[in-house]
Amino acid sequence: TSTKPVQFRLVPNSKDLMGARILTGLKPGDVDELKEAIETPDAPKAVSIIQSAANNANGFTNAFNEIPCFAIAQMRVRKKNEAGDPVGEPMLPFHLSTKTMSDTWNEFTNHAPQFEDAEATLQLVELHKMIEMMQNPSDFDFRNIVFIVPSYDQDLPNTEDTDDSDSDDDTGGGDNGMKADSGRSYNDCEIEPYVSMEVFADAPGYNSLVQI
Repeated sequence: TSTKPVQFRLVPNSKDLMGARILTGLKPGDVDELKEAIETPDAPKAVSIIQSAANNANGFTNAFNEIPCFAIAQMRVRKKNEAGDPVGEPMLPFHLSTKTMSDTWNEFTNHAPQFEDAEATLQLVELHKMIEMMQNPSDFDFRNIVFIVPSYDQDLPNTEDTDDSDSDDDTGGGDNGMKADSGRSYNDCEIEPYVSMEVFADAPGYNSLVQI
């Protein structure tokens, strides 16, 4: 049996990369001012705040090798069994796309309308830093996270007769972790509220999750 080296580069969506860059450049008070400018609306002020944040960003300034991962602190997911009942420990979903994160949050509020007016606490961490955190002592158990992959980045059926013709998705993680399918049905998971806001992972020499 021959083996082939795996060579690939994980490249973030340009909009998500810019969004992460802006988040790291926001100063205390900028979020409230930006919300006010959008609601007024005051387009010049909103653009000025966004441009200033992008120019003063302390992360995600490179086109490659910085992968933003987004999460919402108040939300957890659990896999469903064949009967459709949620099983296992609640897991914090991380998203590689803000669109997927928004879809997941909307699905959550649709099933839990009491949280419709709640302000989501966005958390942001760079993928490589998260991996480093996993390898250091931490108060946060990284076994309780799951990646929800964007629908445009899921595996397509492999029709070629190669050594890698089998899917790696074993329904417990595999290639896709937990799927957010193109129909956004979320039939394979249960989305639940999580009250505590303290979801930080500290590691020596690395930034904690950014809380907005």
